[in-house]
Amino acid sequence: MSQRPSSRWHLIPRLALGLPLLATAAFAQSETTDEVYVMDPFTITAEQDTGYTASNSIAGTRTNTPIREIPMNIQVFTKDLSDDLVMGSQLEMTRYNSALINGGADVHSSNDIQQAHQQFIFRGFRQNWGLRDGVRTYDPIDSQGLARVEVVKGPAAALYGVTYPGGVINSVTKQVDFFNSFTEVRLMGASEGEWRATIDANAVNDSKIGKVGVRFNGAKTESRDYRDHSKGKVDYQLVNVGWIPVEGTKIQFTAEQGYREKPNGLGFFTIGGTGAGAEVPLQIHHPEIPWEWNWAVDNMRSSEVDYYRADITQSVGDNFSVTAYYQYLRRTNVDSDGWDANGNTGAAAGWDLGWSASRGGNVTGWLNPNTPQERIALQYHYRHWENANNALGATAVYRLDMGGINNTFTAGAHTWNEKFNSKKATQPGDSPNLIYFPVQAGIDLRLPTGPPADYFWDRPGNERENSANTYYFVTWQMSALDNRLRTNVGVNRTDLNLKLLNKTGEDPNSYWEKVNETKEDQWSPMIGGMFDITEEISLFALYSTSLFPNTDKNDFMEQMPPIEGKSYEVGAKIEMMDGKLSGTLSYYIIEQSGGTQTDPNAENLDTRMWDSMTPEQRELEFPGQSRMDLAGDYVPGGTQEAKGIEADLVYSPNANWQMVLSLAHTDQETTEAIDSSLEGLSVEGLIENQIAFLTKYTFTEGAAEGLSLGLGGKWADEKLIGYYDGVARYNPSTFYLEGFATYRFDLMGLDAMVQLNAKNITSQDDFVGWVDTGNASVIATERYKVPTEPRYSLTFGVDF
Repeated sequence: MSQRPSSRWHLIPRLALGLPLLATAAFAQSETTDEVYVMDPFTITAEQDTGYTASNSIAGTRTNTPIREIPMNIQVFTKDLSDDLVMGSQLEMTRYNSALINGGADVHSSNDIQQAHQQFIFRGFRQNWGLRDGVRTYDPIDSQGLARVEVVKGPAAALYGVTYPGGVINSVTKQVDFFNSFTEVRLMGASEGEWRATIDANAVNDSKIGKVGVRFNGAKTESRDYRDHSKGKVDYQLVNVGWIPVEGTKIQFTAEQGYREKPNGLGFFTIGGTGAGAEVPLQIHHPEIPWEWNWAVDNMRSSEVDYYRADITQSVGDNFSVTAYYQYLRRTNVDSDGWDANGNTGAAAGWDLGWSASRGGNVTGWLNPNTPQERIALQYHYRHWENANNALGATAVYRLDMGGINNTFTAGAHTWNEKFNSKKATQPGDSPNLIYFPVQAGIDLRLPTGPPADYFWDRPGNERENSANTYYFVTWQMSALDNRLRTNVGVNRTDLNLKLLNKTGEDPNSYWEKVNETKEDQWSPMIGGMFDITEEISLFALYSTSLFPNTDKNDFMEQMPPIEGKSYEVGAKIEMMDGKLSGTLSYYIIEQSGGTQTDPNAENLDTRMWDSMTPEQRELEFPGQSRMDLAGDYVPGGTQEAKGIEADLVYSPNANWQMVLSLAHTDQETTEAIDSSLEGLSVEGLIENQIAFLTKYTFTEGAAEGLSLGLGGKWADEKLIGYYDGVARYNPSTFYLEGFATYRFDLMGLDAMVQLNAKNITSQDDFVGWVDTGNASVIATERYKVPTEPRYSLTFGVDF
């Protein structure tokens, strides 16, 4: 019997949503009117974008503002980019911004279950989540539900309260298109057997109660890649309802449900070698076992999301608008549900198996290599996380013109609260019911269904976390001197509260006990300005800050400070050659301080007790120990610094040809720490230099009319994996290339398309383990290479 939380898919029956909307969309084609609808300042849509170029952003100011007029470095991933490259979620789009490193990503799968914890690196700093329509979100969002993704580089606490120092990624959800009714259907098949079907149906009509629109987006995917046992799936539905009862008033409701799953265990087994730090893969010891083999059988990792949001926007005249929203999101992330061979390798559920060691030992994975007792052991394991959060807020914007000085004032208040809990279960490590397989070619992993008899829940280990943050912000945008001088000034007040609770006993009815509470508040300013030195070139400068809560307390229950960032950035925005060349170039310095570090000499409760004791009492209480052995505690964290140069450019030499270029150079290091050996070291996962590009040419006449050809790729410098005895170890540099060809044509009066995509054209190697040097005094610094192959897909679509 599965231990998964019960599914909630009955809340939105799939066919009840999809089929009526298709009919409605088709009917409404003749009902669309030419009435002019004025966009409110809080809305931005994919229809405002041209190819890969976006002229406006909502993330940089919280209102729809031309990017050219914002003194910040902002890049937008458009829907066209996502469609051309057949991207599964917003995480795949990060390949085309060189300031971003999606560490821990499964590059061979379009089915991302969750962003790898703290493996996303933005301008040299780790972060763990992004924004969706301005509100915190954790999970990949199916690209079928997204209008665009906006990247705001650098700290942005003045706009969003709790943020990371590297920047924010804001995913913008599709909304009702009040201008057109349409239906778009796509069916994709890939060379490894993956397939995907999507639909986007929008219906809008005038009625006696105003303009009403309904939009449905759905996606169904069976994911596969070149690895054995890689089959997964995605089910996704998004419904938008919009109503404009009178001019100036808009009401919207959004409901989304998504489920995705993919097997655990698609990686590699490794074992130590003779050389210092060597890690030798199973396939090196056993060449008869192919790299595609893995133990990913009967253990699914999954994510299920229910998302509901209601918005109302009211405009009064041309100068004042206010919007308010309420949002509810519930997510369940099952990290492991079945037979597990991770051992303590740190895969999806690996850390929990270490916990089971305290109940009898943990002996799973690849055991006793190169001996007669060599085998692979699996034990049954379950772990899930559940989050339920509510968010609500309001934002108002007022425009005031004062004799050549144009002012825009934006103010808002927002609150977000979340309840989080986790649950885990497994077998004792010495259980007689563990499963063992021999290590040999053609290993057949046939596993029993359901948990074994000695499977048990860890009730005392259940954790629950209740957290909340409320923030208030005010920003002022000003333009003067015929719009040559522009400023963007803001301040944010954020109040944080977090409670950590644990079960008090084995009884499932036992109450939750608060074991830690964190309360913090902080002011976060932002000051930016830009000046047009010519009609084509503007210079900008920005000071901004970030804030992130810290739950750590020392032995005396003294709260450690929050993690704060501050950034100084200067740059230029260009729009040259009659708008054919546009983009941003910038240089930044970001400093992160606060948080927690460990001081091995710090006082704690044990040292205080030691100081109050006689020598005889010390020997009884701390036998064989000295005061130095007892010392050590949390202290406020040190500082880290990142410096970098970035350029994001779009060049369109003519109406048919578009090129996008993104490059970044990032230096990041610890500048101050209690442990001086850490100073000068960089964050693990850092890539100092990256260049990404994408180009597309569309034929609009002649024999090739309707054909588009595109090519994109990314070169990445060597990647810092970590340090071994002070020696830095890296992945080699990589070069990824993909291309596409799209042909649009008329099919019995319908707009049709067929698209061929080729991914990983360069057959970029994967890297695993560390090549054995054969000498215990020589540190292993080279990685084993895993060969890969290109992946092809064909998409057919019709629009009506």
